[in-house]
Amino acid sequence: MKRSTAYLFGFGLLNFVLFMGVFTLLQREGFHKHTLGRVAQNYERTGDWNNYEIKRTAKPFNALRNDDLVTWDAAIYKCISERSYAKEGACYGTVRGAFFPLFPLLWKATGLTPIGISIVNYILFMASVALLLMYLFRSSMTNTLLLYLVLITLPSVVIFWIPYSESLFMATFTLAAFGVIQRRYWVYGIGAFAMSMVRPASVFVLLALLFTELLVLLFHKDGPAFVKRVVLRSAPWLMGYAGTMAIQRYSSGSWTTMVDAQAAWSGGVQVISGISDWSVEGFGLSVFSIFAVCIPLLLTGTYALVRWSSPAVKRVLEKLEHTGTEYVAVVCAAYLVGIFVFTLLTSGGNLHSFFRFTLATPFFYVLVLVFMDHLRTHPIKHALTGYAIGAVLFMLVPS
Repeated sequence: MKRSTAYLFGFGLLNFVLFMGVFTLLQREGFHKHTLGRVAQNYERTGDWNNYEIKRTAKPFNALRNDDLVTWDAAIYKCISERSYAKEGACYGTVRGAFFPLFPLLWKATGLTPIGISIVNYILFMASVALLLMYLFRSSMTNTLLLYLVLITLPSVVIFWIPYSESLFMATFTLAAFGVIQRRYWVYGIGAFAMSMVRPASVFVLLALLFTELLVLLFHKDGPAFVKRVVLRSAPWLMGYAGTMAIQRYSSGSWTTMVDAQAAWSGGVQVISGISDWSVEGFGLSVFSIFAVCIPLLLTGTYALVRWSSPAVKRVLEKLEHTGTEYVAVVCAAYLVGIFVFTLLTSGGNLHSFFRFTLATPFFYVLVLVFMDHLRTHPIKHALTGYAIGAVLFMLVPS
């Protein structure tokens, strides 16, 4: 297995070199005009946060520069890596508390440039996908390699190439999932503790874990075991949140830094007044996420709850307590449904970053791998293959 993982890792590095080569060529106007420019257009966003315009352009790609990577969330992570959570108006000081510290600490510890930390992010991402493949997809090396190459070149992968926290989020969950599948609590504990310090969205992972434990309780009706498992599953997350608050308290002097920062963002339940996004590409990926991932999962989950006593549902529930793969898959599905419902209730129809919380997550990758592994042995594989092909084509069609 170590040799197979190294084999995939090598192809991941090759993909990185090829991508950078093609990206460099597309920065040349002549090459872009006679290749990608013939079949697609670029988009250019101008203006500020509150007054912006997205328009099509025939310009080639921009050269990769450190300054260009330090924008949006990356700029805030950069400020935290340099100034921690000091209370100030400069350098996004009023909202830094809404961003958790593990990725900025990694950035600070490595001392890397934005391009350098982006390369680290890509390595974390491709290594995580390789490890998940080895434990969730049982097939020939050829099939494994082909699937690996597809997974590391999906459009949503762009998020793993920039100074955002998604790669670390994926790596820490991969560690936690490995601990669950291999029944090594200490590995799970390290992964869960670290993940809880990466992003606030990790609270949805904890809620998904508790939901899965509730399903185990309802089926097996073992109260003492339920209490024990909930305590053991939750402990690393709670310690991680306490660690985050302690770090913010140390540098800001306040225990409410996170709450104060959240108050700067619009939140709460909002009525959907229209569908919008801050980028054309993001809108297309978010639409795919909604109709090809989240809604099917929501409908499947609803069906399972309604048909609780059916043989198919019972087979899954019987394995939840004993088989790590099914347990992890249910947690991932519960997370994606939860984040989807939360977004519907609180976004007001603004889909900005929604695909980041769904497609650019370990939960999407785990479910894809479990889904593809399921195709090999079950009689409905032809119908599922048709769905998979249709979903991929839908994602690749320009919006």
